[in-house]
Amino acid sequence: MDEILPHYTEIIDGNLFWDGTNILEVAKDYGTPFIIYSENILRGNYRKIKNAFNKYFKNVSIDFAIKSNFNPSLISILSSEGCGMDASSVNEIKIALLSGVSPDNISFTPNNVTIEELKFAIDKNITINFDSLSQFRMVLDHLPEIVSFRIKIDYGKGEFPGIKTAGKGAKFGEIPELALQGYREAKEKGCRRFGIHVMAGSNVRNADHFKLVAQKILEVVKNFEEELGIEFEFVDMGGGFGVPYRPEEGELDVMDTAKNIADVFKAFYTEKGREIPRLVIEPGRYISSNSGLLVGKITDVKRQESNFTGTDIGMNILMRPALYGAYHHILIANRMNEERKFKTDVTGQICENTDRIGKDVMLQEPQIGDIVAVFNCGAYTMSMASNYNGRLLPMELLISDGKLITIREKDNFQDIVRHTKFYESAKTLKD
Repeated sequence: MDEILPHYTEIIDGNLFWDGTNILEVAKDYGTPFIIYSENILRGNYRKIKNAFNKYFKNVSIDFAIKSNFNPSLISILSSEGCGMDASSVNEIKIALLSGVSPDNISFTPNNVTIEELKFAIDKNITINFDSLSQFRMVLDHLPEIVSFRIKIDYGKGEFPGIKTAGKGAKFGEIPELALQGYREAKEKGCRRFGIHVMAGSNVRNADHFKLVAQKILEVVKNFEEELGIEFEFVDMGGGFGVPYRPEEGELDVMDTAKNIADVFKAFYTEKGREIPRLVIEPGRYISSNSGLLVGKITDVKRQESNFTGTDIGMNILMRPALYGAYHHILIANRMNEERKFKTDVTGQICENTDRIGKDVMLQEPQIGDIVAVFNCGAYTMSMASNYNGRLLPMELLISDGKLITIREKDNFQDIVRHTKFYESAKTLKD
C-alpha cells in the first residue's frame, strides 16, 4: 500500500474510494472502462487558481483550455463559475457556445487553420490570437475588432519535448519581427484595439518559470508599443500551469505564481505610469487533470521475463504514456490493503508495442477481473482518444452532489461505422 495516496483518495475495507465514491461499486454497476469526474474537484481547482490571481490582479480573465477536455457538461460547470474558454478549433468554439458560454468569454488560439475558421470566429466576435503573419493577412480585409498575435519568444519549457510550446524548434507563434509588421498593418487598416499572447510551456510546476515568461513578453510589449505608438489592452500569458502526476511530487504554488507575474507587471507598468491591463491565463490541465479517474479491468496477467498486466484500457483511450512516456499513477482498486510488490508493465488491448499505460509499475498482486484505477485522467485523455483497432470510447460519469450522472454514453459498434454506407446494416449486429 502507498504511504502517499493521491488527493481525494481513501481506503475503506480494502477498497478504493475517490471523492467519497466507492469505485468498485461504480465498476460493478456500469462496467468498464469508464472515466469518472468529480464536480467538487473541478470547481475547487478553478476557484483555487482564480482566488490566487484575483489577489494580485484587479482585472484577470481565466480561460479554460478546451483542448484538455471538451465534454460539454464539464465546460458548462466551469462556465457557471465565471470561467472563460480558450479554443484551438472551430469545433471547440461551437462546444463552448453549445455549453452556454458567451462569445465575449471565448478566445481562439489556433494554428494553421483555414480562412473559413478565422472568419467564423470573427463573425462571432471572438478574440483571435493569430499564430502567424500569413494567417492574419488571410483576413486583412475582414479584420476583428481586436488584433492579437501569439508571440514566439526565445524561451520555452515543457515536461516533455513534445509539449514545449515556445523557443527554438516550436511550431507555435510568430517571431516578434513579423508580428510587429502584423500590428503595423492592422493599425494602418484602422484597428485601434490590440492584445498580445504568449504560451511558453506545458505542465510546469516551477513558479519562477512564469516570472521569466512575463519578463520576456513584456520586453516585446515595450518594443511594440514604442515602435507603433499603441497600447495593449490585454496580455495573455497562456497556460502551462502544471500538476503532480506522482503522489510524492510537489504541487505548483499558484499563489507564488500569481505574485511572480504580478511583480513583473507592476514594475513594468508603474514605470510607464499606467494601470496594468487585463491579464489572461489559459489553464487546462491545472483545472481538470485530477478531476478525472480512468477505471478499467484486468483481463490478463503474463508472468514472463518481464511481467505484463493486460487491461481493457489502452493507448486508444489514454495516449499520453505512449506518446510522451508520461506517468500516470495506477492502483488496483479492490486490493488497496495489500502490499505493492508485483513489478509489471500495465498494457491495453492495442496491437502496438507502445501500448503501455505504465512501465515497471509496482502493483498489488494482480488477478484477472481486478479493477484498476488510473489517476489524473481529467485532462488530455478523452480529448486525445480514438477508435484505433476498432476499440470503443468509454463512458464518462460525473459525481455531482453525491450522485452519479452519465455525461457521455459509451460507444457502441454502430458509432464506429456511423458515417459509412454500412451504418444501417450495423444496427442489426449486437455489441
